[in-house]
Amino acid sequence: MMMELQLGKDVTLRPSNPNDLPGLLKVCLETANGGKGATHLHNLHDLVGEIYVAPYVLHEPNFAFTLEANEKVVGYVLGVLDTGSFESKLDTQYWPATKAKYASLTQDLTPKDVSLIEELNRQGFSPEGLISKYPSHLHIDIIESHQGFGYGKTMILHLLKALQDSGSSGVHLHMSAANDRANGFYKKLGFVEVEANKNEIIMGLVF
Repeated sequence: MMMELQLGKDVTLRPSNPNDLPGLLKVCLETANGGKGATHLHNLHDLVGEIYVAPYVLHEPNFAFTLEANEKVVGYVLGVLDTGSFESKLDTQYWPATKAKYASLTQDLTPKDVSLIEELNRQGFSPEGLISKYPSHLHIDIIESHQGFGYGKTMILHLLKALQDSGSSGVHLHMSAANDRANGFYKKLGFVEVEANKNEIIMGLVF
């Protein structure tokens, strides 16, 4: 297993561990508004990360990597080798408790909180047609202050190699349809659009 990859002065990519979760959840919140901060849009500050980050660190740690700059968590790249198996595991070991946690809240919720709770309750299984061709999937975020330095490409390529070395035949990801910059970034890496609607694009890469 990779111990640490130096990406720049005091910038490292290393395997994630559960102790990283507070910092990783914060990064997820700080990038949840089209790559920019979303703290002002939510009262439930951990929920977005509990959907999109914590399951990977807790249940697929071999493909979870933390980007750290000056000993501060500033990003992550998270992957899953076998999406079907991962989703089956979450269905019994993660989603029930997480959904129950947010089932009977008394605090004020913002519209974005309500949307996230709806998203949480939709979590389940990916279409068989998608995961048969692209069995792995990934998720990456870097806070705005550390975007534009080339870290993202290095992180993605590192994860893609780890997945491929472990036997993956293809990988997919979900991204916002409004994120033109990310769309171009993934296409340069060889990803193609698999599905698209007004809100979301699914991109895939066959190894």
